[in-house]
Amino acid sequence: MTASDLFVTVVAPLRNDADIVAQFVADTVAMLKAHYLHFELLLIDDASTDDTAAVLQDVLTRYESVRVIRLSRGFGSEVAIAAGLDSSIGDFVVVMLPDTDPPALVPQMIEQSRRGAGVVFGIRRDRAGEPVLLRLGAALFYGACNRFFGLNIPKNSTHFRVLSRQAVNAVVQIRDRNRYLRTLSAYVGYSSQSVVYDPIRRRAKTRPKGIAAGIRLALGIIVANSLQPLYFAVGLGLAVVALNVLFLVYVVAIYLFKPHVAEGWTTQSLMLGAMFGTLALLGSVVAAYLARLLGEQQDRPLYFVLEERQSAVTPSAERMNIVTDPVER
Repeated sequence: MTASDLFVTVVAPLRNDADIVAQFVADTVAMLKAHYLHFELLLIDDASTDDTAAVLQDVLTRYESVRVIRLSRGFGSEVAIAAGLDSSIGDFVVVMLPDTDPPALVPQMIEQSRRGAGVVFGIRRDRAGEPVLLRLGAALFYGACNRFFGLNIPKNSTHFRVLSRQAVNAVVQIRDRNRYLRTLSAYVGYSSQSVVYDPIRRRAKTRPKGIAAGIRLALGIIVANSLQPLYFAVGLGLAVVALNVLFLVYVVAIYLFKPHVAEGWTTQSLMLGAMFGTLALLGSVVAAYLARLLGEQQDRPLYFVLEERQSAVTPSAERMNIVTDPVER
């Protein structure tokens, strides 16, 4: 299959992006038209509360091969991307964030994927412009993930990536609600390559990324993808139980061998030791059950679609709306 025969899908999650989505669509469609005959741009509106829906309606009257899916409520960018992957029909699927990812880099990434990489992911060159504490926290997060939690997340990796059809088919089978594309891409096991790039800025003023939000994201990724913290809690609880047993032995020894023991000391010490030991044991059991539950998939739907709309512009006769000769799936 030649490059001109490929069907390329671009998936972009949107959330209150009315100020930049029109330019993003114009730049992305221009790039797709210049390199591919068959393509679609799939815009996932994660229940925006600004004028994004109105702008998208105008986009559908101006460009061909554009689809819009509006979710029933805000599920978050990760689930919005999942909705796009579920609906994508391309031989190669590109995930882009409209405010930072450069469309000009897409053909290079697709070519790398065509040469055998199931996943080609972007790595930002640096984190310039972010608060010092956020940059320090990011460095600690990536170091901890790769060193202690068994998560292979390259430093400064982003959502910007190309997935082969085989990789997409594997990723969409994972229905965990706490899903993170950066970890799922590695989890499915297909070969991967990275591309270092400089993010663009479609907004004159970037949206601030709060430290609290960064901490929640980091904890979410770790808890959703690694059981090591819970196993650590289990081990800590068992260690406390062991220390408590030693303390009880000490109390009994004092009672048996010391001539004079304060009245009530032995009973109070035994009760206190038994209480702490019981709590530690219960904590260990609860942590073990949580570890098991987190290892199981949830069956409830990831998202609900409010509506889906397609371009009002009729594609040219030679442009395909479906894949008729896809890469092997």
